[in-house]
Amino acid sequence: MAFNKLSRFFRLVSLLVITGAVLQGCVSVRTNHGYVLERGTEALTAIIDVDTKESVLARYGEPSMISTFSTNSWYYLSSNDQTRAFLKPKTKARKVIAFHFNDEGKVKEVEDFDLDDGDRVRLVSRTTRTRGKELGFWEQLLGSVGQLPIPGANGQGAPGQPQP
Repeated sequence: MAFNKLSRFFRLVSLLVITGAVLQGCVSVRTNHGYVLERGTEALTAIIDVDTKESVLARYGEPSMISTFSTNSWYYLSSNDQTRAFLKPKTKARKVIAFHFNDEGKVKEVEDFDLDDGDRVRLVSRTTRTRGKELGFWEQLLGSVGQLPIPGANGQGAPGQPQP
């Protein structure tokens, strides 16, 4: 009787452990990337024609990205991603603040973009078709059978041996 109760106890504990492990895989993981606002800061702002590159740099730190074509555009990027178990991560929120400066280094324009402002980009598979015959599995595996020269035939020596 005591063995039966002990067996039921271990089955119950095993069931609880397995259930807990399965439920752990359903937990979503959230990650933040890029620029993180400091406490008490609602948004990145600047006063047009008053703030300069130096004041923006002192207030918000180094930008996430500076424009390739002009050093007068600075971008502060942040995103919030969520993933569940083995599934592909999904971006839940994205914020891009763009500071554009004039030639004197003063703020000319501040732009605010979010996830809805982005464009979906369709990726290409990046495979290039080539001319010629496409070999199947068996053709690749057995294609060279009988194609190698036989050592000693036609006066040829074995590969790596001096020729007579």
